[in-house]
Order: sequence, then C-alpha cells, then structure tokens
Amino acid sequence: MGEWLKKCELLGAMSYFAAALIIDVNVRPYDIAHIFGDVEMTIDRIIALAASIGACLSAVATFLTVRQIAKQRQASYYPELALSRIAFEGSTSPIATGALPTFWTKHAADGRSEQTIQKLRVPLQNVGLGTAKAVEISWSFPIADVVARVNLLAQRTLTPAYFTYVNGCVSVKWENLGDSFSYWGNQKSASIDFVLPAAVRSEPVELILPHAYILLCSALLFFGMKGKNGESFPEIPDLRVSFECIDIGEQKHHAEFDIAFHLIAIGLEGDAMHGFLEPKKVMS
Repeated sequence: MGEWLKKCELLGAMSYFAAALIIDVNVRPYDIAHIFGDVEMTIDRIIALAASIGACLSAVATFLTVRQIAKQRQASYYPELALSRIAFEGSTSPIATGALPTFWTKHAADGRSEQTIQKLRVPLQNVGLGTAKAVEISWSFPIADVVARVNLLAQRTLTPAYFTYVNGCVSVKWENLGDSFSYWGNQKSASIDFVLPAAVRSEPVELILPHAYILLCSALLFFGMKGKNGESFPEIPDLRVSFECIDIGEQKHHAEFDIAFHLIAIGLEGDAMHGFLEPKKVMS
C-alpha cells in the first residue's frame, strides 16, 4: 500500500512539474526538491518524467494546431471590402447650363478622360475570401456646414448665387443661370445584393458618387478661385462611406472609409479641374 501511494505522489509531482514547464512558470530548485521530497529519482522514473513532459508538449502543440485551423476556416468565408483610388477631371456640364465644374469624369491611365455622361463612380472590391451579402451603403459629410461656407464665399466674391439645404434637398438659386436641385435624401444610402471575392470576379462594383457632394465641392472650388490672391480658397471636406454586410455564415461585418479630395490643377475661372479621390479605411 505504501509503495502504491509513493507511485501516486510521484505521478502527481511529475504532472505538476511538466505543467509548470509548459506554462513557463519559473520553477526553482527548492520547488523541485519540495515536489519530489524523498522520492528516489531512478532511471526509469526520469524516463517516465521525460515522457510525461513530452506528452504534455504534444497535447499543447495539437491544441495550437487545431486553433489555427479553426481561424483559417473562419477567414475562408470572411469578406473584406476595399475602395480604390480614382483620378478624375471636372468641367461644366455638357447637358445643362451652369458655371460650376460638376461634370466629373474618370481620368484614364493613358491620360485620356472617359467622355461619357455617366456619373463618376468609385470602384469597390471584395479582397476577402468570402462573399459579402446584403451590403448596405451609407454616405455622409457635413452638408449643412458646407452649404454655409459656399454662401459665405459667394457673398465675398459678389456672386449672385444662394444655396439652401432644406428637408434633405440642396437647392441653388443663381441669377441668369437658373435654379437647380440635388436631393441628398435619395443619395445618401444604397444597397447591393452581394459582392463576390476579387478572386472570383476581378471587375469591381462601381459606386455612384453622390451628386450633392459633387455639386458643393465644385461650388467651393469655383468661388474659391474667385477670391483675391487665393485668400478664400477653401478646404474640401472628406466624404465618409459606411458598409454593413453579412457573410455566408450570417455574421455581420462593418467597414468605414473616408474619401479625401485632392486637387491637382484648376482653371483660372474655376470651371475646370483635375484631381483624385483617395479612400482611407477608418473602421472595420
């Protein structure tokens, strides 16, 4: 009976010692002596101790491998939405009267612009491995503040134009150029059924840039160029876009980007310009 108890104590001591080594506990020589007491460390017991330590290390390695496999399986169906930088040129509209450079067209890589009447679009791609389903898109920028800044610049340059923002609609009253409206309430949200991974579909999904943002940015630049010595040349606000989607496992995902406006060149009259839009991820 006494020999059996000694074997149990030795087995418990070896398990404690192996666990201490695995979790990186600082085991002192005194602790080892205290653990084993007067147990004689024969060759067979040393071999048994080494085997116990090896078994524990093998179990930990197996656990880490299984956890890594689980992470890889999760990543295999996670979507990752991304926006691309786009260069553009702005000019007055060929189908409507007005002095503002609200006709924004994509600037091609070969230096030529795509002269179509389509609105400027921002490329959206899914660089993840899983499909993004039920994608909800929300646009936002400080529209009321921008309208106030535009009116202030128009007054400083003695331009007979007045902008208002009421009930989700931006309106422009301009002497000799007529009135125009941009319904921001119908532009600030959109939805897409799904976005396939780029490995499956290389062509990006194209997001229409909100017209109200184009209108007010064009007005800021136009009136800014009319200021004396560029003293009133304004800063262009960022356009924020938010995405909500679900993956094939019905798990929700969220991402946000700030799209910064960068001006490269602008005409002296403010009716033509060249620039680019650069998205920056701010949240996911």
